Amino acid sequence: MFDGYCRQIMQPKRVVYNKSDLECGFPRQDFQLQGLQCSLYKCNKYTQSCILYLHGYNGSRLEAVQYAPYVCKSDFDFCSFDFQAAGQSQGDFVTFGLKEEENISLVIRYLKEKYFHIILWGRSMGATTALMYTQKNENIKCLVLDSPFLILEDVVINLIKLKLHTPNIINKGLYELIRRCIAKLFQFHINKVQLPLNLNITCPMLLLASKQDSLIPQYHFDTIFKGYLGHKRQVVLQCNHNEQRSTEIIKTIIEFTQAMTPQSRFSPTKYPNRLLGDLDEQKYIAAGIKIKQKIMRNQSTSSHNKNSAQIQKDKALIQLSNLK
Repeated sequence: MFDGYCRQIMQPKRVVYNKSDLECGFPRQDFQLQGLQCSLYKCNKYTQSCILYLHGYNGSRLEAVQYAPYVCKSDFDFCSFDFQAAGQSQGDFVTFGLKEEENISLVIRYLKEKYFHIILWGRSMGATTALMYTQKNENIKCLVLDSPFLILEDVVINLIKLKLHTPNIINKGLYELIRRCIAKLFQFHINKVQLPLNLNITCPMLLLASKQDSLIPQYHFDTIFKGYLGHKRQVVLQCNHNEQRSTEIIKTIIEFTQAMTPQSRFSPTKYPNRLLGDLDEQKYIAAGIKIKQKIMRNQSTSSHNKNSAQIQKDKALIQLSNLK
């Protein structure tokens, strides 16, 4: 019986959906990466910016469909996928971010061949996994973190509390039993799932957190915000952990990503073979300046050569007139 409860934690019931459920009114391309099922929604304009949505525990890419129209109408492309062992993706069990971080890396390598700017928008486990990834990689333009957790142990203890309504001393004892059981069944140590207190991340971050969250303690949000190195902003939510986000909150997220992400600097029809993901913005701008300077020098040289040719022609005409 206890083994069954541990299996429920590590192998939550998958969300069942059809491909038609992923429609949102914008063009969609479905693709697969090493067993991960992914969807890419295209806006109606050329853009070099893509928002990658990371779903929460016991979620799927279906979670992102409600946000896709808002994102695409704001001239971003929007990508989502099922983490391992979630939705329609392959995988035996979840790891609360440790292996899911590798899933993000795989999808971002694909997107970097198409886009210059990648934004991560994560919810709950997805938000924590976004921090894990960005802690090790500097290729993210900005982060949107909706209710990330700092230490998995606290979340599991709260889950026990919400399910059994037992006091903390009993909850901590049950957690220890669960930890040992999961280690035995899956060779996975849930006590290793935690973020560092000091997050060495410099890209801008928007943190969404609620004091009404019954699953993640408030000190998790406070510690993450305090330890974040880069530019940061916090928005206080008036809802519980799993409640639907309001239109106002969604608009706040879109406005943040727009402010942090400049749009395309050149036309795709003029540079059809250029891969945006392989370019560094500052290097591209510097290269553009050098190209312009070279063109101006060539024009100047060409003008000088034309003047010299005209002078020689005039001298020849004068000599011919003297012969008469």
